Formats: sequence, C-alpha cells, structure tokens
Amino acid sequence: MSAAPVERSAPEAQEDVRSRTGMVRVGAGLLVGTLAWSMTFATGTAVLLPARIEGIAPDHKVTLLAVLTATAAVVGLVSNVVIGALSDRTRSRLGARTPWIVGGGLATAVFMALLATSSAFPVLLGWWCLTVAALNAMTATLVAIVPDRVPAARRATVSSLIGIGILLGHALGAVLGAAFLESPGLGLIVAGISAAVLGAVSVCVAPDLPNTASPPVPRLTARTLLRSVKVPKGAPDFHWALWGRLLLVLGYFMISSYQLYILTDHVGLSKTRAAAVLGINSVFFLATAIVGSVVSGPLSDRTGRRKPFVIGSSLVALLAIAIPLFWATPAGMTAFSCVGGLAFGCYYAVDAALMADILPDQESRAKDLGILNVANTGGQALAPVASSVLVSLGAGYGPAFVGAIAACALGAILIFPIRTVR
Repeated sequence: MSAAPVERSAPEAQEDVRSRTGMVRVGAGLLVGTLAWSMTFATGTAVLLPARIEGIAPDHKVTLLAVLTATAAVVGLVSNVVIGALSDRTRSRLGARTPWIVGGGLATAVFMALLATSSAFPVLLGWWCLTVAALNAMTATLVAIVPDRVPAARRATVSSLIGIGILLGHALGAVLGAAFLESPGLGLIVAGISAAVLGAVSVCVAPDLPNTASPPVPRLTARTLLRSVKVPKGAPDFHWALWGRLLLVLGYFMISSYQLYILTDHVGLSKTRAAAVLGINSVFFLATAIVGSVVSGPLSDRTGRRKPFVIGSSLVALLAIAIPLFWATPAGMTAFSCVGGLAFGCYYAVDAALMADILPDQESRAKDLGILNVANTGGQALAPVASSVLVSLGAGYGPAFVGAIAACALGAILIFPIRTVR
C-alpha cells in the first residue's frame, strides 16, 4: 500500500524546485499550461471569431467585433480577479490550483463547442464571454504557481517560460486559426479541445501538492468575496508595479494593435503588401522575444535584480515605437517588431518574477496576481481606444506614436520607487 501524500505549506513546497528536476518540471508545467490558454485565445480572437462574425453579419463586422472584444475584456478583468480569490480559498487533495486549471480547460472545450454552433451574434457573444471566463480560470491560477512553488532566487528563470508560452501560443494560435479559416466552427472545437488536453497535461507534468491541512478559511459569502477582491491597501510597491505594467502594455499595444493601418496609412503600402509584411514581422517578433526571455530570466536570478530589467525593457519598447515614427518604411516596422520582441521577451520573463516578489499577502497570491494581470488585459483593451482618439486629432499617426512613447516612459519611471526588490 502506498503512503498517503504529505501535505506541505508553500515555503516547504518551494523546496521541490530547489533541485534541477523540480525546477524543470514546474517550468515545463507552466509552459504547457500557458500555451493551453494563450493558443486557444489567439485562435479565436486573431482569426476564427472575425471569420465567424463576417459570416453572420458581413455589413456590420467591424462594429460587432469591437463590441465582442470590449465586452469580453470586461468579463476577463472581473473573472481573473474573482477566480484568483476563489483559488486562494480552495482546499483539496489536488491542491489549490489544479481544480481550476483542469476545470477551466474542460469548460473552455464545452463553451467553444457551443460557440461553434452559434448563428446569431448575441448568442456568439454570450458563449465567447463564458469561454473567456473559463480561460481566465487557467490564467489566474497558473501564474500563482510561481510564488506558490518557486523560491525567489529562481523565479525569473521559471517565469521566462511563461513568457515563451504566451509568445508561442499567440503564434501557434494564428497558425491553427488560419488552417481552419474555411471551417471556423470546426477550428473553434479543435482549439477548445486543445485547451482541455494541454491543461490536463500541465498538471500531470507538475502536480500540485495537497493543501487540505492548510488553515481553514471563513465561509464564503458575497460580502467576503467582494472584500477579498479589493486592491490591497498600504502596499505602495504593489501599486507602483500595477500602474507601471498598465502604462507599458498600453504604450506598446497602441502601436502593435494598429500595425495593419499604420502600414497602409502611415507607411503607404497596399493591403496585400501590408499583410505580407505583418506575417514576416510576426516571425521576427517571436524569435527576438524568445531570445530576450531566455537570456533575461536566468540573468535576473543570477544577479538577484528585477528592476533594472523591467525598466530597461520598458525603455527598449519605447525605442521600438520611436523607430517607425522617424523611419516610416517597411524596414522601420520590421525593426519595430524585432526591437519590440526583444523588449517584451525580457519584460514577460522578469516582470512576472517582480510581481511575485512584491505580493503584499502570501495567503492571497492568485487574487493579487489577478489584479496585477488586470493591468495587462486592461492595457491591451484601452490601447485601441487611446490610439483612435489621438489619430482623430487629424495629424495622422504621429500623435499616437508620441502618446505611446510617453506611456512607456512613464511606465519605466513608476518602477523606480519600488523598494521590496532591487
């Protein structure tokens, strides 16, 4: 008869990752789990949902896609924080995170299968919002594994795999979506199944530890839940990091999300040529981002420093935005992708470790990380709005570039006051 599993607290669980084998397993689990949600999300938003909407209402596709994106962003913001708080309170023999990762993957598969059958926009919108909530069950809990199980000295190295998972997921999601462009319904089903399978694989590779022996939590009520999702007070470093991340993501995606229009209206390419340049630039972005992530994570752990890498990557992102402002050519936009990929590869690797290090309450890791992730999601949701307002001034894309540069610069400045980490 096998012995019963030994239940350990988070500091004791971190001992598992002090060995090379433990770190590899947790890192591999995070990579696969991140790939599960990011690939599925990219498959839907980048290719298949626009195709599905075009089939439903071709004359109103632009407006309806904007409505779907904005509504899903709000659902994502709320669900990330709420599910993070619920995960922190979960007690099970599978640990606090596994039920939400596996359950989120299974729910994603079900909702995307129903999404594939939608023939009216309101129904499509409803199923996609539920899909986004299910995907956030995976997102909010996966990121909490870093402070749960990884010692501070190794967090940037392990976190770099999250960055690689996000980048690979977006690239593979676009490829998967393109393969099913003529059959978007089938593609959505395949993407949903992929999320469920990869989510289950991730927890098998790096199983969580039982936590039924952890201190009990008060009975959950609506008031308790609302109180638990509040932004922490008396934690200035948390707030500096939150706003620093929001501004960097806002600044970069003000340009990244408008690349097609910038290539046609600012650079002067035809739509066919712009599409080809975008495809090439995506490859360059992925390649340089992986290099930045692989190099910066271990280097941050070796030096014991987080802030210089986060500040530096924000400034490199600023440089990436400035290039096409002054060099409005296809080569300038390619340089934007290459330099921007390097910046975000470094940023994704080290910023996740910095966020884990400055958490004010170790008993509410997933909830607090969910709030910090709101800056990431919110920045991407606000970026198109900010760009459109600046472009509407009538001076072309110049004001949008200037505003994006200013946001990245301010985002870098806000990291300086953080005192918890170096």
